[in-house]
Amino acid sequence: SHPAVYIMIVPGFAIISELVTVHSRKHIFGYKAIALSSVAIAVIGFLVWGHHMFTSGQSLLASAVFSFLTFFVAVPTAIKVLSWVATLYKGSIRINTPMVYTLVFLFLFTIGGLTGLFLGTLRTDIHLHDTYYVIGHFHYVIAPGVIFGLFGGIYYWFPKATGRKMSEILGHLHFWPTLICMNVIFMPMFIQGLAGVSRRLYDGGSAYAHAQPVLHWNAVISMAAWTMAIAQIPFILNFFGSIFFGKKVESNPWEATTLEWTAAPSPPPHGNFPEIPTVYCGPYEYSQPDSETDFHPQNQPVEA
Repeated sequence: SHPAVYIMIVPGFAIISELVTVHSRKHIFGYKAIALSSVAIAVIGFLVWGHHMFTSGQSLLASAVFSFLTFFVAVPTAIKVLSWVATLYKGSIRINTPMVYTLVFLFLFTIGGLTGLFLGTLRTDIHLHDTYYVIGHFHYVIAPGVIFGLFGGIYYWFPKATGRKMSEILGHLHFWPTLICMNVIFMPMFIQGLAGVSRRLYDGGSAYAHAQPVLHWNAVISMAAWTMAIAQIPFILNFFGSIFFGKKVESNPWEATTLEWTAAPSPPPHGNFPEIPTVYCGPYEYSQPDSETDFHPQNQPVEA
C-alpha cells in the first residue's frame, strides 16, 4: 500500500505548484522537471515497499536494494521542493492565507523528508522501526502535503467557486493555531521514537523502563490534538459564512493567468466557459518586461 502515500500527496504537490507561482508573481521554475518528477514518483513509489520489512528477516540483498530505492525516490521529490524554492527566489511574494500555507508546506515537508532518511538506512531503522518516530515522520510528510495543501487550495479557489472571498482574519486565526498544534503533536514523537517507544502499545509503553522519561509527552500530544480540532472552528465559520456573507470579488481577485481565472466569471457557468477560450501563451506568464502589468492572461493576445 506504499503507493497510497504518494497518491494522497500528489494532489497537494499540484496545488502548491499553482500557489507558489501565482503568489510569487514569477514563472514557475523547472516546470517540465516538476511534471517529470511526478511521473518518476509514481513509478518508484511502487518499488520501495520493502523498507517496511527491514526487521522481518528478508535477505540483506533485498534490504540493500529497497534502501537504495527509498533514497532514490527522494530525488524527484527534492527536484520539486528546490523548484518551488527557486520560484520564490527574487519573487514579488504576496503574503496572504493561501501563500502562508504554501510557505509552511515547504518547511514542514522538508522536515518530513529529512527525518525519513534515517528510516531508509538499514542500521538506524532497526532501532527506529515501529516506534513513534515513524508516526512523526509520516505525518510531517502527509500533513503538510494533504492538509496544508488542501487548505491552501480551498482558500485560493473559493472565490472562483462562489464569487466571494474568505476572510483573511479568520484565515489566519485558523492557520496559526493549526500550525503550532501540528508541531506540538508530532515533534515530540521523534523524541519518543528515539527513546524506543513502540507505536503499537495502547498505554504508550508504561511497563517499560526505557519509555518512562518520555511518556509525559503523551499528555502534551493529546492536549495539542484536541486544541488543533478546536482550531478548525474558525475555518468552518469562515467557509460557510463566506458562502453567504463573504466579500464579493471580481472574476480574477488573485491576478492569476490561467484560464479558469481569466476566461470565466466567478462562479463559472455550466460548462465552465461562456465560450471556448483561445490560448495565446503559456499558463504562468508573470513579470514579463514588455507587459504593462505583472501578469499576462492566457486568453489575451501577445503584442508583437
